[in-house]
Amino acid sequence: MVDIEKLLELPDIGYKNHNLGSAKQQTAVMIRLPSIPGRSVEKFFSHWRQLDAAEKAYAMGLAYAEDRRRAIVMRAKARAAARIAQAIAEGRI
Repeated sequence: MVDIEKLLELPDIGYKNHNLGSAKQQTAVMIRLPSIPGRSVEKFFSHWRQLDAAEKAYAMGLAYAEDRRRAIVMRAKARAAARIAQAIAEGRI
């Protein structure tokens, strides 16, 4: 049979002060990623974020350039249509 009183005893967590803040601090220390000598965790993940941001910036630049070219063509078409409409209105065509 299981001894319930023994199960209810709090384990020694290694801190003299047994308050909630100390328990949270120890949990945070236990679940953090292990450190690698001479490296930081940010270096491993920030490279991929930088590549992703660069790819998105390049794609946005391409889309912006395409939109500018399309706008130039559409303005030229609108001017041509306006010239034809003006010529028709003046009876030249």
